[in-house]
Amino acid sequence: MRRPSLLTAFALLVACSAPAKDNNATPADDSGTKPGEPAAIGAPCGDGAACASGECKTDWPGGVCTKASCDATSCPEGSACVAFADGSTTCLSKCGDACRDGYVCGAAGACIPACDDTSCGDGFKCDAGRCVAEDGAPFAEPTAVCEMPERDCTLGNAECGKLVPFEPVQGPGYDNYPLNGETAANQYRSFARVDTMMLVKWAAAYVECKAKSWPGGNNKPIGLGDMSEKDGAIPGTSTGSPGHPAGTHVNGFDMDIGYFQSTTPDNKLRPICEHKLDGKDQYHCVKEPHLLDAWRSSLFLGAFLSSPRIRVIGVDGKVGPIAQAQMPRLCAAGYLPAAACTAAKTKLAFETTNEGRGWYQFHHHHLHISLKPPSGGSGFHSTWITPDMSSPAMSIEDLTNHHTDGHAFIR
Repeated sequence: MRRPSLLTAFALLVACSAPAKDNNATPADDSGTKPGEPAAIGAPCGDGAACASGECKTDWPGGVCTKASCDATSCPEGSACVAFADGSTTCLSKCGDACRDGYVCGAAGACIPACDDTSCGDGFKCDAGRCVAEDGAPFAEPTAVCEMPERDCTLGNAECGKLVPFEPVQGPGYDNYPLNGETAANQYRSFARVDTMMLVKWAAAYVECKAKSWPGGNNKPIGLGDMSEKDGAIPGTSTGSPGHPAGTHVNGFDMDIGYFQSTTPDNKLRPICEHKLDGKDQYHCVKEPHLLDAWRSSLFLGAFLSSPRIRVIGVDGKVGPIAQAQMPRLCAAGYLPAAACTAAKTKLAFETTNEGRGWYQFHHHHLHISLKPPSGGSGFHSTWITPDMSSPAMSIEDLTNHHTDGHAFIR
């Protein structure tokens, strides 16, 4: 016997919970639509005339009613907006308890055609109806379109440049937890410009949305680290122990953020790799980053790099090559815009050997983002962390003695 479709089950549920049924009413078909009525999103169809939306995707098995050019809030009830690799968007039926025969529940939470052994392409294999990358890459499927916070501040530099506490301390995809002597009541190292805060919240929500159903990872929010103090000073200045080189983490343009991790209990700032040789700390990864959730971290970096406000992002020398290799695949699959992959060539900074540019050490437990001022803006002091920087203003000994999570404290 053929397994009932999702729409059939839904129709039965409605029938059971509804008031007394009119026995003279015309029964509904398997799509949940009465004969003669237009079919809902996800129902089988032969052409657009059969669908309430007027659109039928006839190249999918049995045809499926869809609605193109959607956003996170525009799809009819019971359907979700998904994005394809070419940038187009379409409403598809939500998975619910099951998808109709020939379809499976995709990573975006919508029903998509089940694959077979010949349909996935090079580098992928069909596993339980879904195309899975042989090297653990994300599914080659339509991606979710979510309701997102605003990425860019458009209120002018006077408002966008205000230093504010990073609040709320927890939100979609992020956790601004107390560290380096902070308490929940006094997170004095956690002040950022409004535009910096907006971009970080957006990037965190982007990963939570797009990678929600990806395999691997710990499914925890990203941990946020040092920003600036309330007056724009380097974190730790007010206690007589500035924890970063002169010119960095000032006026809310810079932030230390953890990496997404695989087998740890959370994504707080911590080493993601072995960083000692013969018992001596090298302050950088000396082996591959075995705790790194590489795909989510690459997606996160790419989300930041999609913004023209990013000046530079610094990562460990073992992380940078991984991200640069993965981001083009994320762009090709539609998880990231092409602009992010272009920016990664010049704005993702790392050193695989010590070239004296300042990135070689102290980024094995966090990434560092730095924004440039908006056009016509002012108040930007960070002259140290740039892709072609000169030597740091603080020595390794200085950073070690200051004991800050952003640099030398975490072992």
